[in-house]
Order: sequence, then structure tokens, then C-alpha cells
Amino acid sequence: MIVAVVQAVLLIAGTIALFVLQRGQDRTLTMTFLLFSATIVTNVDPLYRWLDPLLGGRNVVTVISDCLMVAGTSTLLWGVAKAVGAARPWLRNAIVVSFVLVVAVIVIAFSVLDKPTTTTTFMLDAGSHPAASVYSIAQTVYLGVALGATGVICVLRLREARTTTDLVGLWVLVLGGVLGVVRMGVVVVMDLAHVLGDLDRMRSLSLPYDVTTPGAVLCVASGMLLLVVGHRVSQRRRSRRVDTALRRLAPLHERIGVDNAYPTTDDPATRLSRAIVEVNDGLRRSRASLSDTERAALAEAEAALDTA
Repeated sequence: MIVAVVQAVLLIAGTIALFVLQRGQDRTLTMTFLLFSATIVTNVDPLYRWLDPLLGGRNVVTVISDCLMVAGTSTLLWGVAKAVGAARPWLRNAIVVSFVLVVAVIVIAFSVLDKPTTTTTFMLDAGSHPAASVYSIAQTVYLGVALGATGVICVLRLREARTTTDLVGLWVLVLGGVLGVVRMGVVVVMDLAHVLGDLDRMRSLSLPYDVTTPGAVLCVASGMLLLVVGHRVSQRRRSRRVDTALRRLAPLHERIGVDNAYPTTDDPATRLSRAIVEVNDGLRRSRASLSDTERAALAEAEAALDTA
């Protein structure tokens, strides 16, 4: 239970942090954190034992929680794809179709298996039923494939990392993907062993399961946070460079810049671009010579604009 509480605290804190950091931006990764938080929180033993009886005492909270995990897995894959510039319409359609199919399978499997009364060890208690293995394997394979795909996407984008934070975040997500794939294999073998009555094999895999499950969650959560933080750090660096370039270019712009009567804007990068154009127009018209300081200011402004 301690591990579940730690995961829940991290995910809740991450959700709050992302709501703050992603103001006015795409909230896909924030939604992922929210869905994973709901999944982990509802599986904290005391809360589960209190909540499930309110819904009939037949582990309905389990299937709701697992459906939220499948939804969170879907938004994770799409959110990471968007965060690293790999989002494509075909990928979005594949995610939606896969999500619908997996949810349908686990709901149908859950509805036909013999369900014990409220238990925090659902698969241990119901896992000998073939429908339980279908229920578990469907969501586990989906999670493993999605995390593996997330890891592959991140590997392909490593060279595009702009900050150290971005790079670390991508590698942590890659590790989360590896752990997710390993967990997938472990859970599939455990489920099949349970159905076949090979309890010794199932128990022998409990340690890898106990390591890879929280490991995948913690790595993926940390990696997503680092990507968002890295993006904000990169944005702030670019903004500071643009603001500095605007200040250094201002005297030169006042001296020889041509007023092209651009409409007003609050965007610093747009203002810098216009100032550079007006300075260059003024240089062409007046053929004035620049001092070393002015030449350096113009070069700095152009470099800052390239990274904005």
C-alpha cells in the first residue's frame, strides 16, 4: 500500500503542477496525469474498501479504475507524440480504435467472470477464471504496447532535445517504456500460469511484477513532467534572449530604422522581427555604417530570432 500511496501522491502533485505549467497550452499530458491519478488513488486499499461496497461490493471499482488506466494510456501515447512533434492523424485514429476495443473486451470479460466480493487482490482471487485472464491480458498488452511505442517515439526524438531537462525526460520515458514492455510479458505469463494452475510459476514472477509496475508508472510520470518543465525552461530562455536583443537593438533602431507602419503587437518575437526588418531597410536607404557594437547587436537580434 505504501508504494500505491507514493504513486498517488506523485501523480496528484504532477497533475496540479501540469495544470499550472500548461496554462493556455494543450492539456493532453495533464489529462493523462489526471486519469492515472484516478486509477492509482482508487486502488489505495482503505479507499477501495470504502468505495467498492457503495457500488455493490463486486469490485466494480476495479473495472472503472482499469478503464481509466486504458484511457490514461491512450492520452499518454497521444500526448507524448504531440509533445515531441510526432502526432499524426493515423496515430490518433489507431489510438481511438484500440481504446474502444480494449475497453469493450475488459468490460465484457469482467461481466462474465465469477466475481468475488470486495477485494484489493482481485486478480489473485479471480485469476483462475479464464475470463479474468482475458480481462487482465487485454489491458496489460495495450499498456505495454503503448508504453513501448512511447519509448520508441522518444528514442527517435532524442537528437531534437533542446535542453538537458528535455533529454533526461526523454530517456526516463524510454526507461518507462522498457519497464512497461517487461511488465506486459510478466503479467501475461502470470495470468496464463494462474489459469493453468501453475501457481509456483506465478509466484516466482511476483518480484518482477512488483518492481516493473510502480517503476513504469514512476518513470512515465517523471518523464512527462520533465518534458513539460523542459519545454517551459526552453521557452523562458528564448523569451529572455528576445527581450535582451530588443533592448540592445533599440538604439540602432531609433537611429536608422525605417518606420514601416506595422500594426502593434505584444509578441516580443514579432516586434524583434519587425525591428530587424526596419533596421535593414534603414541601412539600405541611408547606407550608414555601423559600429562594432551596433553590428553585434544586429547579429544577436538575428540569432535570437532564429531560436524564438
